[in-house]
Amino acid sequence: MRFEEVMAGLPREKVACLPTPLTRLTNEENYLHAAHGMYLKRDDLTGIGAGGNKVRCMEYILGAAKAEGCDTILVSGGAQSNFCSLAAACAAHAGLKCVILHNSDEPAERQGNVLLNDIMGVERIWMGACDSSIREQHAFEVLEQLKQRGDKPYLIRGFGGINALGYANAIIEMKEQFTAMGLDIRHVFAPGGNAGIASGLIYGNALLDFPFRVHIISVEDDETVLCEHIHSAIAEMEEITGMPFAHEIMDAADIVVRYRGEGWGINTPESAQMVFDFTRREGIHIENIYNAKLLVGYEDMIRRGEVDGDSVVIHTGGFGSLFAQF
Repeated sequence: MRFEEVMAGLPREKVACLPTPLTRLTNEENYLHAAHGMYLKRDDLTGIGAGGNKVRCMEYILGAAKAEGCDTILVSGGAQSNFCSLAAACAAHAGLKCVILHNSDEPAERQGNVLLNDIMGVERIWMGACDSSIREQHAFEVLEQLKQRGDKPYLIRGFGGINALGYANAIIEMKEQFTAMGLDIRHVFAPGGNAGIASGLIYGNALLDFPFRVHIISVEDDETVLCEHIHSAIAEMEEITGMPFAHEIMDAADIVVRYRGEGWGINTPESAQMVFDFTRREGIHIENIYNAKLLVGYEDMIRRGEVDGDSVVIHTGGFGSLFAQF
């Protein structure tokens, strides 16, 4: 069976506005004197909540939840988690309840995603500041509490294979979209954080016989750790789809770690400036955590002549958190 047919047969709750638009970065091309076309895949415009890449992931999570007869999703993260806010918005759109477990103190000032969650009226549990591993342990206790009160909850656990399916499917979408537009885009750039996006793109690209060269710009981990996360998520996707990934990660994609600085959420001088520079050139906002470092790497590799054809960089969103980053 073809990969496209397998993906079409998986449980999926279609909540995103797809395909997301493609914008040519003409001002970036002029600024960098680029020899090839530069494009932005607008996954910040997925159409639910404040938009962003997590909406693609939620389609398969919600599909699995509904397939199991669940009526509530339980998600966990920090106070300004884009994933938590988008999970709540997607659940509302799909007619499901959402409970968010925060490993943060409840803030007195309501801004960013905290404010968006207030507006949605989503149920939240504030644990206070603690390590994410403690939060994940407590999530199982909350899951049992929800069952005892009569809910049928589905626990979202980190960024495993089911989350990554959204970006395996994005490869199918981009191949069809670029062909329909008459574009010969050869390179796809995306951030590497918890590997949800990276693993999906790498897996989908391989199963479609490599229509693109995928470049993953790490914003957090070194090469070894990032590849371990990617490998783990791909193994889960293999189990879900029944389709093997017969490649080494480093052969299947370009894993770039030189722009990550000191890790997640810690800007480099270049990424701190990119939040302003890119927006002032293109009129499109980016946030600090993922897109700023991604665009620093993308621009630098274009400038160095390391990209030998037209390319696209995936804007992963995060707009809601931007309001709490300054």
